[in-house]
Amino acid sequence: MNKTVALEKCAEYEPGAVSAAIQKLMELVPPPDVRGKTVLLKPNILSARKPETAVCTHPVVVGAAVKAFLSRGAKRVIVGESPGSGNSGAAARVSGIYDATVQNGGEWMDFSGQVDVPCPNGRLVKNFEFASAFAEADVVVSLSKLKSHQLMSYTGCMKNLFGLMVGLKKAQTHYRFPNNRDFGIFLTDLNLAAAADYAIMDAIIGMDGPGGPGSGDPIQLGFLAASDNLLALDWTCASLVGYDPRRVPNLADALSRGFWLDSPAQIQTAGASPDEVRSTTFRIVKESVSCLGKMLPPGVDGVARFIFSRNPHFNPKKCIRCGRCIEVCPAHILSFVEDGRGSSAAASGAGTAGGSSPQSAASAQKHVAISDRKKCLHCFCCHEMCPADAISLRRF
Repeated sequence: MNKTVALEKCAEYEPGAVSAAIQKLMELVPPPDVRGKTVLLKPNILSARKPETAVCTHPVVVGAAVKAFLSRGAKRVIVGESPGSGNSGAAARVSGIYDATVQNGGEWMDFSGQVDVPCPNGRLVKNFEFASAFAEADVVVSLSKLKSHQLMSYTGCMKNLFGLMVGLKKAQTHYRFPNNRDFGIFLTDLNLAAAADYAIMDAIIGMDGPGGPGSGDPIQLGFLAASDNLLALDWTCASLVGYDPRRVPNLADALSRGFWLDSPAQIQTAGASPDEVRSTTFRIVKESVSCLGKMLPPGVDGVARFIFSRNPHFNPKKCIRCGRCIEVCPAHILSFVEDGRGSSAAASGAGTAGGSSPQSAASAQKHVAISDRKKCLHCFCCHEMCPADAISLRRF
C-alpha cells in the first residue's frame, strides 16, 4: 500500500479544471488497475441538499471521477449512497450527483438490499451488512467531502464509507456505540471490512464550524487530494485544515491498528506542496467531552457532561415538520407535540404504523420535542439530517 498523498490546487468547480486535476492526482498516485472491472464510487450524500451548501460531494467531482475511471478502462462505474434518511435516488438528484453520474457514462445505483461482509480483525464488529452494490464491485473508491463533524471532529474518506450501510442501520449503530471513542473503533472496523482501494477528497469548498457535517459553513479551501491509503489521505487533509489527527477518534484508532501506517512520519505528499493548500481560517470542532467518562469519577463526569456537552434544541419557527429527525433518532426520544400544550401527539416512530404522519403533524401545527434528555446519545443524527437548519446545538 502506498503512503503518498497527491495534492492538486483547484480553485473552482469548473468541469475542465476539475477533470484535469483528478487526472493529475491519478498520475501522481495511481489507483489500482481497473481495466475490465466494475468500480464502485461512494460519494458523500448526507441528505438531499444542493451543491452550494457544501453538504455533499460536489457533482462535478463525481462526474470527473466517473470519466477518469472509464478512461482507464473500467467496464462499469457505478455510483451509490445511502443517506441517513429519505430516498437515495431523490437525494442524488437534488445534489446533482445523479445527473453528473449518468451524463459521464456511469450508472446510479440505489443502495438497497444487504450482503454480509466479514471483519475477522474487527475489535468491536466481526461482521457487517453492506449495501448489495458492494458485492458487485471489484474496486471501491471513497469520494469524500472535507467537513467538520460534531461527534468525530472531522469527517473525510474513512468516515464516508459509513454510508455503505443502508438507511436506518446507521442510526442504530450510534445507539450501539454512543461515544466518540467507541464509534471511532467501529469506523476502523468498518474500513477494514470495506478495504477501499482508493479515495478522492473534495476540498475545493469544504465545510467548517460547529454545524458540520450538515449545517456548517462552506469554506473555500481550493484543493483536491487522492491516495490509495485512506488513513494517509485523511491524516494529511485533517492536518491541512488545523486538526491534530491524533485527537480525531477514528484516525487515532486506525493508526493504532498498524494496517495503513506504522507512523505518520511515513506519509509523503506529491504535487502541490502542503503549504500551498493549507488553511489558517478553518474552524475546527474540538474533541467531544464524551471521552472524559473513563477518566473522571462518575459524579464528576455527570457534571462535566452537563456543563460541556452540546444538546439539540429545536426551533419551531424553522421546523418544516418533515419528521426526519424523529425517523433517524437511534434513542427514540423525539416526537411531535402540540404547540402550547406539550402533550404527545405521535409516537417517536412518526410516519410508521400507529403514529401520526409528518404531514398530519404539520397541519396541526405541532413541533418536535425531546421526551427524555438523559437518554440523548449526543450522536447529532437529528442535527445532521435536518433540511431546514431548525436544530441548533447548545450547552444547557
